[in-house]
Amino acid sequence: RMMMGFDGYSFCKPHSASYTMVAYKSAYLRAHYPAEFMASVISNGGGYYSTFGYISEARRMGLRILPPDINLSEIKYTGKDKDIRVGLMQIKGLSKEAAEAIIDERKKNGPFASIEDLLGRTGRNLRLQDARILIKAGCFDNISGDVKRPGLVWKTLRFLEAKEKIRAPGLFGYIPVARPASYKGSYPKQTMLRHESETLGFLLSVHPLDLYADVLRGMEYVRASDMHRYVGRHITMIGWLVTGKTVLTKEGEPMKFVSFEDSTGIYETVFFPKVYHRYCHMFYASRPYVIKGRVEEDFGSINLNVQNLLFLDLQGKNLYTSFNNKQVGAHCNVPLRISNILI
Repeated sequence: RMMMGFDGYSFCKPHSASYTMVAYKSAYLRAHYPAEFMASVISNGGGYYSTFGYISEARRMGLRILPPDINLSEIKYTGKDKDIRVGLMQIKGLSKEAAEAIIDERKKNGPFASIEDLLGRTGRNLRLQDARILIKAGCFDNISGDVKRPGLVWKTLRFLEAKEKIRAPGLFGYIPVARPASYKGSYPKQTMLRHESETLGFLLSVHPLDLYADVLRGMEYVRASDMHRYVGRHITMIGWLVTGKTVLTKEGEPMKFVSFEDSTGIYETVFFPKVYHRYCHMFYASRPYVIKGRVEEDFGSINLNVQNLLFLDLQGKNLYTSFNNKQVGAHCNVPLRISNILI
């Protein structure tokens, strides 16, 4: 039955052999050079899964994910021994010119001693916006001493003001940048996490589900690593959306394959047309989910046939008072703003 189903996508033996060689070599590198392999996969744009999915998998492999660093990060991700260092390519909003200028200057004249040193050596290739993004991403944390990120922003403004006579906008026009009463304070934890998500596109210092430990405490659910024990049974799982793919059935109805993950692994789910129409508006949120359905096995592949989907942080609230399922299903190909949907 597998062969008959595959006849529409089969190809010649040499083609199969070439793919097999790629698979063997990839498996060897993953087993013997895991950090280098995973860093290369992420730098190459990954594949089916998002960068966050590969980062999580690397952690489950026992690797340590290191944040971006102004003196240690390259453009791409780098891996060695048990460490993976986030590359400057991951920092959202950082200009290509700024990233290349940082690497070129560092190779020519050595590591940067301070943020002023960086600003002075990179010149006009690094804009104020680039510097602020680098600060928010934590790139200067290892060379800033007692000065925290808010203080680094002040130092940047003062440096650029002195160099280019830049004035900070004030209520009555432009006034010189004033030194704050104290610039050694740090941002609150929630602000740090928000900056992390904004600059990298995901949380790096903590798994997002760990932020909901209080909600999960006392809740009964099956972990991804234990999913195989519940084939044929209806279960509840939690997850963070990693990626998804929408396809059409033979009848032309949309359905979706969605990959979720928890701290123990990635697992696959299936939303058949009726369920997809009911919940497709919820696939555009970076939020924790509660997924309920039946565990099924097909030729050794295990997935969850989803029946119900909820946001973990809104359990017990009615998600559907302001609209009906038929209207949602009719517009399921258009991303909807979650703030307009939830009460």
